[in-house]
Amino acid sequence: MARRIQIILLIVIVLAGVRLFFIYRGRHAAAPAPKTVANPNFSADDYVVPTQLHAYDLKSAKDGLDGKPVWVKAGYQLYYYPDIAGRIDFKHPVGLLPPLEKLEVENVIETATPGAKAEEVAPNVRIRQQQVMATFRLPNDPTVYAAPIGVSKGGDYTLYINDSFFFEDPHQLYKHWPPEVWSAIDHHEAKPGMNELQTSFALGIGISQGAGGDYGNRTLQYDNNGHPVRVTFEHNRATSVVQPQG
Repeated sequence: MARRIQIILLIVIVLAGVRLFFIYRGRHAAAPAPKTVANPNFSADDYVVPTQLHAYDLKSAKDGLDGKPVWVKAGYQLYYYPDIAGRIDFKHPVGLLPPLEKLEVENVIETATPGAKAEEVAPNVRIRQQQVMATFRLPNDPTVYAAPIGVSKGGDYTLYINDSFFFEDPHQLYKHWPPEVWSAIDHHEAKPGMNELQTSFALGIGISQGAGGDYGNRTLQYDNNGHPVRVTFEHNRATSVVQPQG
């Protein structure tokens, strides 16, 4: 009887030891690495962070732009004008700056547009809105031009420089895009398979058509400098590229 009790106690002790071993191992084992699941809503484009210019008045705009190259972000949105001996010819715009056009900025100035009227802001105090203009040259063109980058009124500035320009070459910012995409962009063409950003680089700003839709899942019409193109996107890929008739 005593031997039987000894055997039972021995079994209990062994089982308790085994249980303690597994508890110890479980508490000291390395935690399993979390599974990394790619977010289908993100692409390499989302990790590109273009430089921003923190300009708030004429001096800071000049400091950020004078003597530097920029590339047009707001394609076919900015009129540009001849700058003849320091006078901007607002009456004869050259046209609209195409997307990604490289500009060599020479100066940032303030000037009043023809016919701009002074506004009375206090008794005997009148101020006139001024255009903030960047003067620049285009590649292989000796002519000096000017384009608006904001307005000022009584010392208050509204600048849209960051909405208008890239400060680094987009070909380098988005160098992960394949050569055929860049070839289409450089020729201002939209091709099936291009995403919305790539298409805007080729054709400029698009306007949503019909009931609209979410980014990457909608139809946009691009004026394309007077040559309209309508592009339908699904899952942020162009599925239809057509030139509307009429």
